[in-house]
Amino acid sequence: MKQIHAAALALASLLAAAPPAMAQTQDFYRGKTINFIIGYGPGGGVDSASRLIVRHLGRFMPGKPEIVPQNMEGAGGVISGNHLGRRATADGLTIGLPGRSWFVEGIVKSQGVTFDPVKFSYIGSTGVNNTLLYLRGDLNISTPEELKKYPQKIPAAGIGAGTSTVTVPNMLAEYGYPLRTVLGYNSSARSLMALEQGEAGAYFTPEDSFAKRPDLVEKRVVVPILQSKRMVKGMAVLADLVPAKDHPVLSLFTAYDDTGLMVVGPPGIPTDRLETLRKAFIEMCGDADFRKDAATIGEPVGAPIPGPELEKIIARLAESATPEVVSEYRRLGQAK
Repeated sequence: MKQIHAAALALASLLAAAPPAMAQTQDFYRGKTINFIIGYGPGGGVDSASRLIVRHLGRFMPGKPEIVPQNMEGAGGVISGNHLGRRATADGLTIGLPGRSWFVEGIVKSQGVTFDPVKFSYIGSTGVNNTLLYLRGDLNISTPEELKKYPQKIPAAGIGAGTSTVTVPNMLAEYGYPLRTVLGYNSSARSLMALEQGEAGAYFTPEDSFAKRPDLVEKRVVVPILQSKRMVKGMAVLADLVPAKDHPVLSLFTAYDDTGLMVVGPPGIPTDRLETLRKAFIEMCGDADFRKDAATIGEPVGAPIPGPELEKIIARLAESATPEVVSEYRRLGQAK
């Protein structure tokens, strides 16, 4: 009994000596619910990655809060970005994953954007992505050279004006690659369906977009012929196909490859709560169960990007977005 009493006194002393903010944060999340906003509809890579995080993050939070997903799709993640940036309360109980390129739309101040991405509370990313140009297998095209010689325009599924699903095919079209972007596909799931049904013939998208439809790649319904990062040995790289003068705007198109899928919160989350979220996220990324589940959907593991580093990446990107680069970005971001 004396040992138990001494241990209790020691614990009480430790808690009394802990910084007030830390103690408050430990208590704050107990019994609470965190709303997790997902910027795309069910079935695609963004949704799969978001629900993976929803399943695991709470285990690493003090007080083990419940985390509830909510899909808020539209405009390539801009709708959810607007919600998180201007409407959600900055109390640490609303966070989310708007999508891939939503922050670029904020940097270039696209129409309909009401948020400033530089001001968001960045929590973390599971790691960098690689984005590939997929074509329907029955087109019998396996290289960019063969694509350039194809005699007909190939419709490329576009999720939204300004997203890389539109901008990259448009840029390639200007250099002789027969691609024609078509808007109206609001999610990766819808775009994959269009590919499967022959409605679309091309799609520029990250590898994890096929998390729930790996059969499309395995059965060669679609084949990748081009990548944004030098990750797949022997595959052509996007930057090598366009002149150096276009590389600054190309960096905007593919910025999300360097950031990965970012979990963010509204601007102004209290420092102690933000640090708690960041710590939990990094611990989650190193967890064996999380990594096992992540591997099943092709989500990057092993090199998570901490929130402070994401802040720096976004700030540098905003500084490099000159009026000339933004003008070109907007021009190429429209379906043609």
